[in-house]
Formats: sequence, C-alpha cells, structure tokens
Amino acid sequence: MNIRDIAAAANVSASTVSKVLNKKDHDISEATKQRVLSIIKEYNYNPYSKAKELNNSKSSIIALIVQASLISKDLISQIEQPLAKQGYSLLICTLETDSTSLSKHLNILRAKNVDGILLYVNDPSFIKSFESENTTTIPSIYIHYKEIPNHATIQCSPADTAFCATNLLIKHGHTQIGCILGADEPIEETLAKEGYLRALFEASIPRNEVLIFPTHASNTTGLRSNLERLINQEITAIYCQSSVLTALLYAYLQDAGLKIPNDISIICGETTTLTQNLNPTTTSIEIPLSKLGHLAASSIINKAENTSSKLERAEKIEPIIHKGDSLGLPSLHRTKIVAIGNISVDIMIPTEHIPIAGELLSTSNIINSPGGKGINQAIGASKLGGSVFILGRLGDDLEGHTVIDSLSNANVKTEGLIIDSASSTGKSFVIIPENDNSTVISYSGANALFNVKQLNRSAHIFTISDYCLLSTELPPEIIEKSIEFCINAKTKIILKPSTMGRISKKMLKNIDYLVPNRDELDQIIPGNESIEEKADKLYSICRTNIIITLGKDGCFLKNANYSLHFPAASFTPVDTTGAANCFISALAVSLGEGNSLIYAICFATYAAGLSIIQPGIQSSFPTRTQLDIYLDEINHMYSEIAK
Repeated sequence: MNIRDIAAAANVSASTVSKVLNKKDHDISEATKQRVLSIIKEYNYNPYSKAKELNNSKSSIIALIVQASLISKDLISQIEQPLAKQGYSLLICTLETDSTSLSKHLNILRAKNVDGILLYVNDPSFIKSFESENTTTIPSIYIHYKEIPNHATIQCSPADTAFCATNLLIKHGHTQIGCILGADEPIEETLAKEGYLRALFEASIPRNEVLIFPTHASNTTGLRSNLERLINQEITAIYCQSSVLTALLYAYLQDAGLKIPNDISIICGETTTLTQNLNPTTTSIEIPLSKLGHLAASSIINKAENTSSKLERAEKIEPIIHKGDSLGLPSLHRTKIVAIGNISVDIMIPTEHIPIAGELLSTSNIINSPGGKGINQAIGASKLGGSVFILGRLGDDLEGHTVIDSLSNANVKTEGLIIDSASSTGKSFVIIPENDNSTVISYSGANALFNVKQLNRSAHIFTISDYCLLSTELPPEIIEKSIEFCINAKTKIILKPSTMGRISKKMLKNIDYLVPNRDELDQIIPGNESIEEKADKLYSICRTNIIITLGKDGCFLKNANYSLHFPAASFTPVDTTGAANCFISALAVSLGEGNSLIYAICFATYAAGLSIIQPGIQSSFPTRTQLDIYLDEINHMYSEIAK
C-alpha cells in the first residue's frame, strides 16, 4: 500500500495524506485528519517501510498467515517448535473472509521486516491477492490443497483424506459407501467429494450421487433425514467428513438398532479426541501435523537464508490412518458362523493352588461374567469380524438377561436362543490357581434342556453359515443333529471335544476340524505315546484335520498333508482360561476369509496369545484392529512354517 492507496481509502487527495503524515495539517479539518489517521493505523502504513526492507538485517521472525477455519493449536505448536530450535519466532496472522485482512497483515509484516511467510489457505482468492500484494517478495511458502505453479508448495488436501478413507473401505470389500460432508469452508466439502468420487472411479465402482449428502451438525433434522435415506440405499459403510457429524451418526445408528461395524462401517475424515472416545473407537484419517509443521518450518528457514531445500516446487503430505474398531467387512464378505455350546455364567475364583481334600482356601476376589464355550467362541469370532449366530438355552433370570445383553453388545445374533422360565441359567465355577491350569466345576441348568425340537427351529441358520463351532458338552442328540444339519448344508464343523463320551469315534469322521487340547487328546487316545504318535492314531480313526492345542507349547497340526508344530506367540501369560476358545474363534474367521489352514492357525495362534495377557475371558479376546497390529508377525510365522 502506498500514499495514493491511503488517499483513495480516505477519499482525500495524496497531498492531504502527505500533510497529515508530515504534521503540516493546520489547514485540514479535524474530521478529515482523523479519517486519514484511522486508515493509516488500520493498514499499519509506514512511508519508510520499503527503505527498511532494503536493510539486510534479520528480524528472526517467520509469519504464518492462516485462514481462520484452518488454524489449530497443534498446527501452531508443530511449526513453532522447530522454528524456535533455529532461533526464530513465529508470528500468527489470522485471515478473515474479507480480502482487506491480507493487505493489513502484509503491511504489518513489512514493517516488522519478517524473514519469511508461510501462507496456509484453501481459498484460491487469497493466493491471487498474496501474489499481487507481496511486491517486496518476502520469501514465502504456500500450504495449499494443490500445487501452485512456479512456487514452493506443501500440499495437504481434504480430497486426499477423503480418497484415503474411501479407498480403505473399498479394500475391506465395501461398494455401497455413503458420504456425509460437512466442513467450515465450502471448498473443503468440494474437495472431500472429489476425493471420495476419485476412489470410487479408480476402483471401477459406479458413481452414485444419491449416496452423497452435504449437511451440518447444527441441522440435526436434516442430518437424520439424510441418514435415513442412506440406510434405505442399503449401504454397508459411511465416510463422514467431521468428528461432530460422526458422533451424531453414532447416536442415530444406535437409535435405529444398527451395530457398528457389523451392520455399517464408519470412517471419519478427521482425528480428534471425540472420535477416539466414541464406542467403538472410530477409524479415522488425518493429515500428520508433525510432518506438515516440520517440513514447513525447515523449508521457510532454508528459503529465508537462501539455503538449498528439498522443497523445490511441491511436496504432498499424505494422510495417515488411525485404526479404530468401527471398520469391518460388509456382511456379505464376513465369515458366517453358528456357535453351539454351553451358555452359562462363569464364577471365577483366583486361588494360590487347587484345593485338596479338607483344605480351606480363601480368595481375594470373585469375578462373575457370561461364559461357556458357546458364548466365548461366539463373542471371540464376532470381535474378529465374524457374523455370528448363537444357539442355546438359558434361564429367565438375572444371569440369563446378563448373558443376552453381553451377546448383543458383542454384535452376536441371539434369535437362536430360548429363554426357559422353568429353569435357571447354567453356571461354571472356575478355580484359577497361580501359575497353573484352571479347574472348572459346571452346573448345566437350562443347557441340559436344550433339545432337538429347539434346534429344528434354527435349521435355517445352518444353511447360511460357513462354519459351525460345536462343543461336546451338549446332549448327544444335539451334537448328532447339529452335525447332520451341517452335512446337509455343507457347513464346515470345528469341534472342541470336551466330553468324548458324548460323541462316537465313528461320528468324528464327519468333523472337518477337530481341536482337542492335550488332556482331551489323552481321553480319546489313552497311553504314554508322544503327541505326534497320538495324533497319528487319531488321524487313522477320523481322517480329518486335527489341531492339538498345547498351551505354552503352541499347537500341532495333523492331516493328510502335514504333521506340523506351531510355536506359541511370545506373550507373557496372565490368565489362560479362554485361550482355546479364542483360538477356535479366530481359526473359523480366518478360514472363512479364504486363508489356508496353515495361515489360519498362525492367525489363531496370535489371537490366543493376545487373549492371555490380561485377566478375564471375553474382555481379553482381541478385536480385529488389535490383532491386525501383529500382521507382520503373523505373516512371518506363516512364511517360516509354510516354506
């Protein structure tokens, strides 16, 4: 800005401005003088600023000119810290919507003789204004959503965030993906829509504008209406641009009786405390501010000091993924599992050792939780992404309703359960000694009344299931009928032979995967032979896949092709009670996803390993997100064993 600009803004002549500046204003009215002074002050006009700019002295000040909608405490911190280490101070200039704010800031920065400017904007009009008004060419770097021709630019775009999020959903098998837009700036919504559509295009998924809804958190009625329309389009996943909208989406889905991620997967386009505190934790995407800040700081310092910089023209900051528990496979792609076994409440009693006859032991704690192999395997499989039904019988009592709530919270489908008002829910008293295997005393309760008539009502569930998880604790007629249903429906059977007296050795030939532990193997094949020798004998009887779980010694596979030992995952045990059930659950999920048996055992080994590192049973079973952290280790184990 020059003296003529001041004159034009004050609607006076240039000579009048000159007189006011040089205090020769005795013939100018007070009102005119104050108007001129006000404009000078507003624009921080200094008639000698250009001369000062010619001075080679350093101010050690870097300015950040940033749009109000883009500013954040974290961003400032990530830029300020590396600047401070190099002896620079950061001056923040916030841009409002009017174009004059940029002119005002530039006048101030010229007066302060700043060494460099970082311009962080999304609105292209600010770029144009800056290029025309930065006449003294203060060294500058743009932070923008696209590359600025002939200028050093750090790219970070909502389009990349939306693309990354949508692409992640596509990789998980989703094709019907809703898009809820909502940002402070219209350009951010436009860019997010572009990224969403680009991901669909690259995956050859048809563009469907019906699935895209611009909305705002303040318009809850409009949001609810949009969500209802999305659900009616039979979507399996939603990309939501903001964390506030994501929280509202969670509330709506809960009211609609839809589970995340079993019914609908959710990804949020920003990472905040809110998304991390939602239940389940939201999978979210963000631009890494630490990388953005350090690159911006080092680049502007290098430019201000005429030092060579790796930022020649443009560098894109790629979004990063924060894995949560809101992302799963679409229901059509998830392993469909029916779990049949005892349903009870576990009463867990920690002790120093197993009591002997006549001994009185005390315990410091008693833990009650839903349990039984049926519940444990169903919840374990559901937490890993399986679509799980459970069949069984429980009492119409407090324990029974606690079990129902626990299963529903774990997204297990409970329509195959019967509540028996004439009996009580089964119970298992689990004695957990220090540094030893647990001992269980079981009361069947309603489990003993689970009959073929009830099973017949659920015959359709077998026809839609990929795997059946079966335990021999149930009455023999239930076991035999379940196997018959599986054979007719071509549903694979994974059997835990807890009580061998309830299944004949002849019936074992119909089992696809037999998973005994060391003690159960001894019941089937008594004697002093080694595990390998007993596995050979058992295989000669049933000619199926036999997987013997060996606790801290891992497991052993015997089938027509392999006699293989798998080591245990290297986790320090705290409570091993539910590890075998977790193993079976993970085995079914992985097999159902099309993996080889060897890979599925490696996958199940790590799932079981994670389950032993904290007390409890279902609460210790890993989610898919938690297990995915160990994919490199799982793949390494697989490559070592399979080679």
